[in-house]
Amino acid sequence: MPRGLGSRLWLISVSSPLLSLQGPLERVYRAALALGTANQLTNILRDVGEDLETRNRIYVPLEDLAEYGITEKDLTTGMYSKANGRIDDRWRRFMQFQIARARQLFADAEAGVDLLDEKARWPVWSALILYRQILDAIEKNDYDNFTKRAYVPKSKKLASLPVAYFKAMAPQLNPGYQKAMATQ
Repeated sequence: MPRGLGSRLWLISVSSPLLSLQGPLERVYRAALALGTANQLTNILRDVGEDLETRNRIYVPLEDLAEYGITEKDLTTGMYSKANGRIDDRWRRFMQFQIARARQLFADAEAGVDLLDEKARWPVWSALILYRQILDAIEKNDYDNFTKRAYVPKSKKLASLPVAYFKAMAPQLNPGYQKAMATQ
């Protein structure tokens, strides 16, 4: 699981405006780390084809690839069949696992967003919602991140901002809020 620079940078970016918390710092820290890791994993999943083609790099966890019977050579020679226009079923299962992992990390992150200072919640909710939409786009592309780029149209991004703002301004209405407050 990636827990590198991206996670730490995200933690720094969300912790800088934390002038006051509504909950324990440890819970906010864990949530920020989960969100940074989820965002980093989402970027890695979105960019598999581009990273292979332009950088000759593989950032997805090799041990996870092995669990699905995928080798580095399989990735470099292609998991997409031009003959039938289909993604290899092993890749599809691998991506389903990784997307489920990222979604769980996003869910873990939600537990701490509402504990942030009011000024910090909207940008964090925005990032959480927008990055989840990248995962949706990967699924919509039938897990083909070799020949298709998963992206979220600008109109959908803009439409998500009021949702993020509402979640930020009314944390008591978010499903995880009561649970988070009860376990302080």
